[in-house]
Amino acid sequence: MMHFDESIKLLEAIEIENLKTKRVSLMEAQGFVLAEDIVADHNSPELPTSAMDGYAFKHEDIALGRLKIASINPAGSDAKEIVNNEECIKTFTGSLMPEGADTLIPIENVEVVDSSIVIHEEVPCGFSVRETGENYAKGQLLIPRGEVVDFSQIGVLASLNIPTVLVYQKPIVAILSTGSELLDIGEEQTNDSQIRSSNNYTI
Repeated sequence: MMHFDESIKLLEAIEIENLKTKRVSLMEAQGFVLAEDIVADHNSPELPTSAMDGYAFKHEDIALGRLKIASINPAGSDAKEIVNNEECIKTFTGSLMPEGADTLIPIENVEVVDSSIVIHEEVPCGFSVRETGENYAKGQLLIPRGEVVDFSQIGVLASLNIPTVLVYQKPIVAILSTGSELLDIGEEQTNDSQIRSSNNYTI
């Protein structure tokens, strides 16, 4: 009989050069090992984006204390609004920052009076603005080959619009129980020393 430690050394010494791969759908990839590098093909975000609900404006105007609300900029909108001096645009989380604006002041920091905001608590320039590539930059290696796919990797793949991914095929393992005393399920017992083979099922 071979000692367990010796058998492990033999297994670890085996060099497998041609690992089989297959392409699986995103939701089937969990638990598999990636067989390709995942590289970002775009910046995230692509353009400066609002990180909170608030009002986009030119920070140089913060000392005015009061700014006119020029328009509304919903998330997902492709409106090409421009922020002028002494004005602000109501902007929501995830909205692109309007042209000309460099700062977003949260709704909690202002009071809306008629069609203007009154600033009660100032913020620094660039506050709550997510810059281009803040999450990741185009060309950046996000998930290296050889990494096990879990929920976080699936989230990254989804954000990159990758519906299928190349993974290494999992090995097929067979478990054999040996012993003259073992009886498989359904076999007839012929003497009292025989026992049912159960470890192969539990393993």
